[in-house]
Amino acid sequence: MSPRIPKGQTVPLNVTQKSSHRVFVGLGWDPNEEISIKDRALGALGFKDTHHDLDLSCYIYDQNRRYITHISHEAGREADQTGKIYHSGDNVEGVGDGDDEQISIELKGLDPVIDAIVFKASIKTDNVFRDVNDPEIRIADGYSDHTFLHLPLDEGDTSVFVFICLKRAASDDNPDAWTIRHVGEFVNKSKDSDWPEILKGYIV
Repeated sequence: MSPRIPKGQTVPLNVTQKSSHRVFVGLGWDPNEEISIKDRALGALGFKDTHHDLDLSCYIYDQNRRYITHISHEAGREADQTGKIYHSGDNVEGVGDGDDEQISIELKGLDPVIDAIVFKASIKTDNVFRDVNDPEIRIADGYSDHTFLHLPLDEGDTSVFVFICLKRAASDDNPDAWTIRHVGEFVNKSKDSDWPEILKGYIV
């Protein structure tokens, strides 16, 4: 698995010009298979998490880097007001092949107030990425499934990873043009940090 976009670089997002010009970010991992008998017993009693629960979210900003909203699996946060940015739903154990959580963005006709979208993956349970079985993240074309960037996360020693920033690059010739910046940073911040403020720093 090798990235198609070098870390730190920004390139045009060459999405297929079909239908809604949809792209999606997918987060995948596999279930925790190394659970001791003791941990299983504690899990059954509700005293210990025996699975790895990863979450995918994105934070949305205007052209002045002012925070608008964020999209996640949380109730009331599953989609933006127009329904063009939406979450696939919560997966708490990584069961199933391929992406376990996705956020889709329909770029065509997206609210012009939206200028930048920053994506992060995080771990809800008390783990870091290197504890998780085969964690990975990608951004792909929703029409062709062509992957623009695909990264393994299994060497991370934190519970938060900032993946990419999508930035509007509209012109008269292409009002729906966007760029993609490969951020690729494991972030050592607490889960209750001011994420709208932190993530706007990745908009360039």
